[in-house]
Amino acid sequence: MPVRRGHVAPQNTFLGIIIKKFEGQNKKFIIANARVQNCAIIYCNDGFCEMTGFSRPDVMQRPCTCDFLHGEFTNRHAIAQVAQALMGSEERKVEITYHRKDGSDFLCNTHIIPVKNEEGMVMMFILNFDYILEEDSSDSLEGLNHTLLGSTSDSHLNRYSTINKIPLITLNFSEANNDKKCPSPPSSEKAIIAPKVKDRTHNVTDKVTQVLSLGADVLPEYKLQTPRMDKLTILHYSPFKAVWDWLILLLVIYTAIFTPYSAAFLLNDLEEQKRRECGYSCSPLNVVDLMVDIMFIVDILINFRTTYVNLNEEVVSHPAKIAIHYFKGWFLIDMVAAIPFDLLIFGSGSEETTTLIGLLKTARLLRLVRVARKLDRYSEYGAAVLMLLMCIFALIAHWLACIWYAIGNVEKPYLEHKIGWLDNLGVSIGKRYNYSDPSSGPSIKDKYVTALYFTFSSLTSVGFGNVSPNTNSEKIFSICVMLIGSLMYASIFGNVSAIIQRLYSGTARYHLQMLRVKEFIRFHQIPNPLRQRLEEYFQHAWNYTNGIDMNMVLKGFPECLQADICLHLNATLLQGCKAFQGATKGCLRALAMRFKTTHSPPGDTLVHCGDVLTALYFLSRGSIEILKEDIVVAILGKNDIFGEMIHLYAKPGKANADVRALSYCDLHTIQREEILEVLDMYPEFADYFLSNLELTFNLRDESGKVNTDGLTDRHMEGQKDGWIGGWMDGWTM
Repeated sequence: MPVRRGHVAPQNTFLGIIIKKFEGQNKKFIIANARVQNCAIIYCNDGFCEMTGFSRPDVMQRPCTCDFLHGEFTNRHAIAQVAQALMGSEERKVEITYHRKDGSDFLCNTHIIPVKNEEGMVMMFILNFDYILEEDSSDSLEGLNHTLLGSTSDSHLNRYSTINKIPLITLNFSEANNDKKCPSPPSSEKAIIAPKVKDRTHNVTDKVTQVLSLGADVLPEYKLQTPRMDKLTILHYSPFKAVWDWLILLLVIYTAIFTPYSAAFLLNDLEEQKRRECGYSCSPLNVVDLMVDIMFIVDILINFRTTYVNLNEEVVSHPAKIAIHYFKGWFLIDMVAAIPFDLLIFGSGSEETTTLIGLLKTARLLRLVRVARKLDRYSEYGAAVLMLLMCIFALIAHWLACIWYAIGNVEKPYLEHKIGWLDNLGVSIGKRYNYSDPSSGPSIKDKYVTALYFTFSSLTSVGFGNVSPNTNSEKIFSICVMLIGSLMYASIFGNVSAIIQRLYSGTARYHLQMLRVKEFIRFHQIPNPLRQRLEEYFQHAWNYTNGIDMNMVLKGFPECLQADICLHLNATLLQGCKAFQGATKGCLRALAMRFKTTHSPPGDTLVHCGDVLTALYFLSRGSIEILKEDIVVAILGKNDIFGEMIHLYAKPGKANADVRALSYCDLHTIQREEILEVLDMYPEFADYFLSNLELTFNLRDESGKVNTDGLTDRHMEGQKDGWIGGWMDGWTM
């Protein structure tokens, strides 16, 4: 995937940085636009709403003098100071008593901070509010009067820094400023607590268990059943069974590697013979094999108490039925693989007994059949299949190397002419066999490495001939190895290209779709800025969804299941929005089916001024700005709603502003006709919904023109001065 170029659309990153930094310091603040009528509030954070009891829709577009917080204990002189600071565009701290929505009062320190652009014109005001108890906590904003944010946005922030008599604004709050924590709000202030999220720990455990479990019949939906079981019965999907299956798998892999090696190389080794003469416990390998046998026997007992899923997709937990099912299945193979043959016939001492032990111990390899059946579940993962095939190839080469050595070792004493591959190996490495000395000849390490080298070279059909078969038995075995190698080469390495192609299928689909986008751009001759936005949006959308059309996937399920999925996808919205809390389960399902989720990158315009308002928008992630004539009139964040009050108008209106994404945004939208249809189907919910629906910003154009039409900067300054000055005169002592 090509390197992301970044978004080329214009972005208001300054406001986003301010909001992010203030939110990170748990401030209670509002932002007002000095370029609009009455210096309207364009953003207030959750801390301010919790402090005052007013919701964001109650605050947005109100004058930044915060007259809605005034009450009987609000001092007139403090009000005049706030108004004077706003009119004079000067920084000031004012100690003032405000009143919450419920009427209770609180004392706070209001810090008024004007922000100017590079031309020295006031663009906005930031008002920060801190509780005051015994000690003034507003000192936490002293860091605002030193340096700008030390980041890649310095040059951009400097354009908005205040000049002349207004100190520079800092967004780089030091940790020392946090030492004085804001006092806790009074008891009358109610904390806004989000709906409790359902504990999903058990779901995570179930998912991990499903992935780790080697049982072929593990399906998560079976866990919904609650059969009555004996306390000693083990669920086939339990974490214990998953861990136990992986432990048995490791033991089977150990058996598959060391059992052939021990049977071929170690049974006739002099050192191993001395250990056997010493006793069974003198050989570490015997002790390990005994422990493996014990674990296999315990596994048989566990399988007699493990549930299974029958043909009717029911979990069977009855002990007698479990035993019968196990007897009919894998019991015989597991039993033969668990018999400790070397322990049963240990001490006989004859050469025939030693050979018999080696042959009987290979019965443990029968467990590989069961493991292969369990590993079949990972066949859908290309990387896992590729790794599995390589391991199988190496394991088969190991087995064949053990057989190749066994053939040479058995034939060596009976050859009249010493032409076997072991004799040739001894000559080539200078370790000739002396038949009067049993310890002469190549070491076990030399013999195993050479045998493994021969089998790998024969299986891959690239043998060099330096290890060659000479006797008839060796030649017959070499023919068989080459036949096996040709089949393995075709089945394993022939599928490598297909597996790799499947691994990169997503990349291939991405390039195909990108090619279509570029052909579309070329055919319609789309200009460069818009072309870059198209390509960037496609790249981000692909990374976000991995090229999967979620709506098409959803349509593949039955309608009842679609409703459950949609209810889950929109659960946060439906549970957190006050307007939906009075809905029944059926009403929520109907609403969830009609919601559409959209994702927008920064700079993307969601609604243009003059567009017909055909939907309600619920912002679930990110932040957006609302602009009138390129002037920011509001900044909305998580859980905000914008659109129009659909129940007040018979026909949809037109938007009075542009709506543009400030960051990556997720929005839930529902069409006007569809929500009216649901309200018509559920009239008992309609009244509750319409009375509790609070738009953070109403986009409907009532007058047909925006407030700032035809107003110059000087007109706006004069209007602001006249409004604040006249209002202040009425309150000045």
